[in-house]
Amino acid sequence: MMYRSQVFALVVGVAFQLAPKSASSQTATGPPCVERTQLVQLLREEYGEQRVASGLVSGGLVLEVYASAAGTWTIVATAPTGMSCLLADGVAWVAVAPPDHAL
Repeated sequence: MMYRSQVFALVVGVAFQLAPKSASSQTATGPPCVERTQLVQLLREEYGEQRVASGLVSGGLVLEVYASAAGTWTIVATAPTGMSCLLADGVAWVAVAPPDHAL
């Protein structure tokens, strides 16, 4: 999927610009991660995505969903340290009404 590879490449590029230049820091061991502020800025500027949902996960992680009017979407997990990792992304996002909490 073209969108996924573009986001992945941009996040990895930002991460490598910030990372120390040691050999061990250049080995990929998990999802691409960068500082949250940089990832949010990248999603806003490159894809027009804004946060549409968020929730707290056990262990203190914050899970956020970003989406654009064009239908692109990204799911991000942010640690208490401020590092955000790209978990998933795609196209054809459809917003639904929030749940009725009075059930």
